[in-house]
Amino acid sequence: MEQINTEELLSTINEFTQSMGLVEWGVIGGGIALILILSASLSASKRRKKRNARQAAPLLSLDAFQISPLGRDAYFKVLNNGQPARLSNLSIKGRNDIAVKNAVAGHELRPGESYRILLEATGNQKLNNNFTIELSYVDLIGNVYQQAFALNQQVAKQPKLVRFA
Repeated sequence: MEQINTEELLSTINEFTQSMGLVEWGVIGGGIALILILSASLSASKRRKKRNARQAAPLLSLDAFQISPLGRDAYFKVLNNGQPARLSNLSIKGRNDIAVKNAVAGHELRPGESYRILLEATGNQKLNNNFTIELSYVDLIGNVYQQAFALNQQVAKQPKLVRFA
């Protein structure tokens, strides 16, 4: 395979651009202008979608987390202070021996309502607050959010917008 010399390449490009006429330059300029207009339009549309998503976003907060006296069961209570939300998934980070006793997916959380999620230790280790619960939920528009609840700090982290509707 022959290696292309940089000087030859620049010479070829220079000859090609000098041979171009007004029409060719107009087509190239129009194409660049069209690309810039489309990209600006798409970014404005994305900003508008994010703004609408923030306005329709549910505001979930940690209402309570309590472990039973024997340490085998606990409940996690989440409160919705914003727009309606439909819970879609729950995952537990930091422990793999905890079972969720009630259904989470599909539960509707109206503004001002709370939902209690019952947890049970399935292994030999008792429950404590050394894990994080991550909830996924959907707003009215169809945007999907993920929010982590750090139980050792008794705080809900900021929700992440995972997917636009």
